[in-house]
Amino acid sequence: MGIVDEDVARVRNDSDIVAVVTQYTQLRRVGRRFSGLCPFHSEKTPSFSVNAEEGLYHCFGCGVGGDVIKFVMEKEQLDFVAAVESLAHRANITLHNVG
Repeated sequence: MGIVDEDVARVRNDSDIVAVVTQYTQLRRVGRRFSGLCPFHSEKTPSFSVNAEEGLYHCFGCGVGGDVIKFVMEKEQLDFVAAVESLAHRANITLHNVG
């Protein structure tokens, strides 16, 4: 059993990556992006960047990056389906199973 691709796309598009990331680290706007300390490694100078328009994050210090689903997978130690379900719950999206 999996989640319908359209539902995964909707969760990805409707999830506010800035709101999700700020549950783990403080971000501040820098131009069109947001910047802060990386929630994946210890650092003193911000190297973590979030692009809200594209829904992506990247750390120039440790190299991690991805979309909102990958962020939740990494931070909450969840598999793909559980991360999508968690984000769907936050965004009040009903998921449909394949099969």
